[in-house]
Amino acid sequence: MKKKFFHKPICFLLAGLVLAFSSCARDPGEVVTQAAESVMNALRLSDKVNFHTESWYFAENRVFEQYDPAKEMGITFARVADIEADEDAEILWQPEPVPESVPEPNIAGPRAGGFLMRVYDSMTLYASPDASSAVRDTLSSGTVIELREREEDEWAEVFSESGNSLGYAKDGFLHAVDSDCGVYATLPIEYGMAKTNQETYVQAYSHLVDIRQYFNTVESYDDDFASLDLDGVDFVISMKLSTDGTSIGEPFYHRNLCLLQYDLLPMMRAAAERFRQDGYTIIIYDAYRPTSVQQRWFDVIRVHKWVADPSIGMGGIHDRGTAVDISLIDANGHLLEMPTPMHTFTEASDRRSTTMTATARANMDYMLGVMLECGFTYIQSEWWHFQDVNTLYYLPTDHPIDDIPLAVFEN
Repeated sequence: MKKKFFHKPICFLLAGLVLAFSSCARDPGEVVTQAAESVMNALRLSDKVNFHTESWYFAENRVFEQYDPAKEMGITFARVADIEADEDAEILWQPEPVPESVPEPNIAGPRAGGFLMRVYDSMTLYASPDASSAVRDTLSSGTVIELREREEDEWAEVFSESGNSLGYAKDGFLHAVDSDCGVYATLPIEYGMAKTNQETYVQAYSHLVDIRQYFNTVESYDDDFASLDLDGVDFVISMKLSTDGTSIGEPFYHRNLCLLQYDLLPMMRAAAERFRQDGYTIIIYDAYRPTSVQQRWFDVIRVHKWVADPSIGMGGIHDRGTAVDISLIDANGHLLEMPTPMHTFTEASDRRSTTMTATARANMDYMLGVMLECGFTYIQSEWWHFQDVNTLYYLPTDHPIDDIPLAVFEN
């Protein structure tokens, strides 16, 4: 009876999506048509029969095993099979082969003189080569500086590009790379037991990766991205929780790191390519979120449908690395109009809100259609949130973003 219970609303949703795609949504600003209304009407009909859209509901009840949009549209991805409680996770999931060439540390021996480098991690500058001296500044990732080595200790004197002295940094060469290098976060594959909403446990694993290792990305915190060269760019990384623009008025962490489960990469690549065909680029505002950050944020918001309480049931989705909060940028670097700004936790952010403009609704529905096409699912309360359908079998983890090891590689 359960499959029959969901059959009718899912058919409505599929019909709406077919109409949407057949209506040519290549210019979302013009898709204020029957296509957009069909999708929204389907979602509303779904709600009338308790087709709940909270994250935990999708994972627990496996709704998208009954209806998989990607499968219906003939899109396949290499996915890791679900594991059963009595099976051995280490047999099912084999770690990726370790490459023969392991990235070397950025320091390759004594450095003479000064030369230009790029900060890839936050760098604290002191008034003198003494950690007890006054802090002059903290340089953010991407800042171009000149480092001059001191022979008598492990400190480096830091200068601006124009040659002005900025201060001193301890182990400064560990926080900067040459201009032809990049960096990415490295984390081990982990296995363990993940909690379900029935207070039981299933075997789960985590293979978090830095998307910079696999995609062409640029990083920016601007509100307008017109100055960026988006040619060939898959994603713009702008992790909102590493800025002052959070609901607590200060950063939860300081690195602009976008981490996701390795298994989500085929879906992310499909989405990036699909949007690029239409002239748009994905901007990622949030992805992996450590459990401690999830808990701290919930303690402020106190509304489970907007920020999941990690202590209830299976907890959150972001701390399993299976969710992304995204929006879209057009070819000129301008954000598309959406129902609300990112992470606006009010009813106006709900997909069913009646306060959004027709253009915002069209853009939202266009983004939803493409993400469903690429294998993601969604929740109703946040227009920006998309997630993997197999979240239940990924391990929640609590890796402090600012302490994750970084590897250096040549671009």
